[in-house]
Parts: sequence; C-alpha cells; structure tokens
Amino acid sequence: MLNILVPLSGGNTFEVSSENKYPKIFTDIDGKLLIERAAKPFLELNRECKITVALPQPEADKYQLPNVLGLLGEQVHTCSINGNTQGAVCSALLAIEELEHDAPLIITSFEQVLDIDLNEYIDTFISEGVDAGVLTFKAKHPKWSYVKTDSNHLVTQAAEKMPISNNAIAGFYYFKSVNLFIESAKAMIRKDVKTNNSFYIAPTLNEVILNEGKVRAIDIDKACYFHVIDEHELNNYEQKVLNDRNQHKDKVLKSTQEYVAAFNSMNIDEVASFLTQTSVLADPSGRFVGKSVVYDYIKGIFDATTELSFVANNIYVTNDHESIIEFELTIDGTSLVGTDVIDWTPQLLIKELRAYLYEVK
Repeated sequence: MLNILVPLSGGNTFEVSSENKYPKIFTDIDGKLLIERAAKPFLELNRECKITVALPQPEADKYQLPNVLGLLGEQVHTCSINGNTQGAVCSALLAIEELEHDAPLIITSFEQVLDIDLNEYIDTFISEGVDAGVLTFKAKHPKWSYVKTDSNHLVTQAAEKMPISNNAIAGFYYFKSVNLFIESAKAMIRKDVKTNNSFYIAPTLNEVILNEGKVRAIDIDKACYFHVIDEHELNNYEQKVLNDRNQHKDKVLKSTQEYVAAFNSMNIDEVASFLTQTSVLADPSGRFVGKSVVYDYIKGIFDATTELSFVANNIYVTNDHESIIEFELTIDGTSLVGTDVIDWTPQLLIKELRAYLYEVK
C-alpha cells in the first residue's frame, strides 16, 4: 500500500474574490475542475494506494469537499483538521493517524498539477531503496523550496524559500515510510525550523540526511509542472490545457485520415498498425474483440473484395479522443453509407470502432 497525503489547508487555499466565489481548486478548466486535474496522475498509479486529503472542518462543510473528493475515485479519502495550523508539516501530522505507518508515503498538493506519469519516478525511489525523494525542476525564484545535490543526484541539503541551487522542489515528497516522516518532522519542529513562521516539508529532508539517510532527487521538465497560486498562473495553465486539446485534436484528425487511407487501399497491415491487443470493432455483422480477431475479420473483407472505395465525406473530432467519420463505402458495386465512431487511446491507437451503415438502393 502506498500512502498519499494531501494537506489541503494552506493559508491561500480557500481564498475567494469578487470575481471568483469559489476557491481556485474549483475552477472549471475545459470541463474538469482544477482539483480533478491535480488528482489525476495519482489516480492513475499502477499500484495500490490510499489518497488522504486533510481538510479544515469549516471549509470542508462549506464547500462539500468530502463529497466532491469522494467522486474522484474510491482511493480518495478525507479527514478533518481543526482550524489553521503552523504549516504543511503540522497539517500532515494531524492527519497521520489515517495512514499505514510502515508503508511508503508521498506528500503532495492539489493546488498544483504534475502533468506526467508518476509511476516511473515512484518505482525508482522504491527500487533504489532510498529513504526519501523529491521531484525537482530548474528555477531560481525564492518562492520555491530547493535542494542541493551531489554527482549521484543525492540531496545534501534542503531549504525553504531559499535558492541554494537551481533545483526547485515540484511539490512532491517521497518517504520510505510514514514513521520516517513523523520522526523527521518532529525533529525539525523541536529545532523550531520555521520559514515565515510556518513549518514546511522541505526541511524535514535535512533530518533524514542528518540520520545518514539517502534522499534522491529526480529532475522533471518545468513545462510539466503547474503551481496554481494566483490568477496569472491559473490563466497560464488554462491556456496550456486548451492548446494541448487543440493540438491533440489535430493529431486525432490526422490519424483518422491515415486510417481512412489505409482502409481505402485495402492495406491490412497498415490498418492493423492502428490496433491495440484489446481493440474492439462493432458493426452490423457482430462484435469483434482483440487485435487478431479484428485483423482476421477485416482481412476477410479485403480478400473477398475485388474493388473497394472508402470515402470520408466528413470527419469530426470531439474533445474525448473520439473521431466521427461520415463515409460512403462501395464494395464490388454495392454502395453503402454510414458513420464510423472511433474511440482513440492517448497513444492514437484504436480502442474501439463502432460502424453504422446501410445499403443505398
């Protein structure tokens, strides 16, 4: 079991304005809430995990946060903490009883989006047996926390709001166990290591290092990290999402056109290159599941046909990895019209193709 702890109780987390009646985490960005996009990479982990979100009781009630977060996935749980705390470390410690203490721990934020697959990074921390780990990006601004590293990418020092290097922490902390975090956090608090009168997570890494623990840093592309702390950053992220969507729609359109060309030329190998091992094809003849089954079915059509023409009159692309083809199909003099609906994977392979067609008399 992997513990993922999200202390959602920062001083600015629930700020509202005359223009925005709800906190930033509720901003709708192209059909999904910001908090939903922040949770996505953790919900897509390929290992068993429990995501615990620590919430201040008044805001939890006011914004129905347990209900909202519960809709994100069955892995997501909430716990309440009373009032304002003296920083993320204190909020995390108040929620610690909800966690499995001998299991690994990730502490992160839902006021940021890590637009990456986190599986490989977590696998690296666990397989290398390090005591703690962070994801970093290149920066110099004093608003971030930072780590110094040696030639082996092991952290030698961490600091909050102090650029001791150009390795800024991307709001992601790994500890090999909850118990290790508790010990490190308590040691830091006893030393009263505060920044702006608050206890932050980054300095707990120094306690791990002082106890001869290994702390690993893995660098990520800054373009994949979005810390939405103000309206400017929120607007930048929203524009990025819209740009990505439009670029992806262009790619889906191109793949659809290439599929049409492959089918029209009766090139079974090119058609098969669009299939996954679990692709599904459904048409009036039946439902065919699996690459080899779909391959044999389409190849049977091609082998039995002398002349074929597959013309796309219109192609539409939706926001959900789907393309819709309005087509005319002629097979050995028999004319048909219809619609193909293709559900594409993120890798632009056919997840499912549903064909609706009828003969033209």
